[in-house]
Order: sequence, then structure tokens, then C-alpha cells
Amino acid sequence: MLQTDHIRIDPAYREGLRARGLERVESVLARTAGRVAAWSRTTDTLYVAGADGGPGFYVKRYYYSNWRRRLRGAFRGTFFGRHRGRAEFGLLNEMRSLGLPAVRPVAYGSRRVGHFVTACFLITEEVPGGRNLTTFARDVMTGRETLSHDQRALLARRLAQQVGELHTAGFAHGQLFWRNVLVRFGPAGEPEFFFLDVRPRRGGRHLGRSSHWWLYELGHIAVSARPFTSRGERMRFLVEYFGARRLSPNVKQQIREIDRLARRWEKHEHQRIKMNDLFEEWNRQLEAEDGRAPSDGGESVVATRGAPS
Repeated sequence: MLQTDHIRIDPAYREGLRARGLERVESVLARTAGRVAAWSRTTDTLYVAGADGGPGFYVKRYYYSNWRRRLRGAFRGTFFGRHRGRAEFGLLNEMRSLGLPAVRPVAYGSRRVGHFVTACFLITEEVPGGRNLTTFARDVMTGRETLSHDQRALLARRLAQQVGELHTAGFAHGQLFWRNVLVRFGPAGEPEFFFLDVRPRRGGRHLGRSSHWWLYELGHIAVSARPFTSRGERMRFLVEYFGARRLSPNVKQQIREIDRLARRWEKHEHQRIKMNDLFEEWNRQLEAEDGRAPSDGGESVVATRGAPS
């Protein structure tokens, strides 16, 4: 069958990607040099350092290695519609156009056999100094990072405000776990958040168009927060999100539903956190062996083997 490659690059990043050997589909899919930031049976994410000390890039690749997966992808819209890399590229740009803080997508591409997608990818720009919230929380828990009580409260408040703005804009992220939220601190010490790994949804962005789609996302936040926060801290987050000092019976019912949803994903998230810890420790050991200074990372997203990302 005829094989065809297609890549679309933001013109502002064409030279930067060319300098790192990421300007062609063949070179992107064959790339092995760089730091592995995530992997699963069907995806991987590779960090490629930038040229001349500039921000690096994250290359997220999706593989459809057999015809069963290619046919499944076709039924999900890749045959005539957008493949996963292009869909995420569009959703991240949609977020940015709404004034929502998302990582910057710079390129996407695909390889097709006939018209079936066999591999596709998304390239995003690194957020310098950014760490995913799971990694950051583990650093605080282990003492690698210190936070005062006031700083913890500020982080929770700002995150609640940011998630509230996301939902007020009517945008459903789709998998709003801590691993898909980056945090860094500005020059004045103010926390800044960035969203990544938006999940394309069939049939609309609002989780089956449920009127309470946002409760699912608050459940994602809650289950990620449980190992690292107190019940009081999680409640303060929700009070800030709902914008009410006194919670109405309706809001209390919604909080109970959030807790129920969080319990549903507890086992899944526990495994993701475990894998996140393993990847972070592995990268620290590699950096120590190579004599490099530890990197803050960026889109340090970890996918477990065989689990959806």
C-alpha cells in the first residue's frame, strides 16, 4: 500500500525544529536521542533539549502498530477526520485563544498506509521551570521542595481559580489529573499553571454532553490530590472553586458526587503516581550518572504500560 507522510509546523518554530532534526515525519518517528518522559504500549513522549539553551520540545508519538488498532482508530474518526496529534494541536490552540494557560503546540504530523493512520505525533514547546503537579507534590512530601502553610494555601486557591476559569469558558479538558497540569513560580513567587494532554472527545467536548461534565474533572483533581493533601485543603480548594463561603445543600451534594467519582479512579491514579515516581527517580539517576544538573523538566507526563494516556 502507498505510504504518505504529512507534517504541519508553526512557521515561527520551523528553524528551531530543523535545528533539532524534527522537521520531517521520518526523523520525528525515528528519533531516539533525548530523555524519555512517558511511555505506554501505544504512545511515548520524548524530551528534546532546545538549541543554544532555549526551551526544548516534547514529542508525543502515537503508534497504531497493527491493523486492529488502525481499524479502531479509523472508526474513531482518523480515516476521514483528525488524528490524535492534530486534534490535540487544535484543542491546545483553542484553549490559548480563550485566554486559558495551555502549553504551546508547535507541530503535528502523521504517517498513513493507504488512508489508515499508522503513527502520528504532536510537538509542544517546553514550559521552562515547569513540573507536573504530581512530581511537584512528591518533591514537597520528600523535602526536596519546601512550602509554607501560606504558600500551600495560595497554590490551592490559584489552582481552583484556574480550573474555574477553564470551566466558565465551557472547555472540558477530558483528563484533568494532576499529571496533566504543570506548575512553576514566577519572578515574584506567584504560582503559574499550564494545562496539557487535552483529550479529544467524540460527540462533543462535554463528556457526552452531560450537564455536569465538570464534576468529572473535579473528580480527576480530587483523586490526584488525595495522597498529598489533607481533607481540609481539598475542601478549601472546592470552596474557592464554587466561590461560596457557605455551601448550599446543592453544592454539598455535588461535593459528595465528586468524592464518589474520585473513589472510582483511585486504583488507576495510584498506579499512575507510582509510575511517575519511578520515572522521576530514573531520570535523576541518569542525570547524576551523566554529571548533568537536574532539570526541572516540563511536560513530565507519565503513562503506565497498557493504560490510556
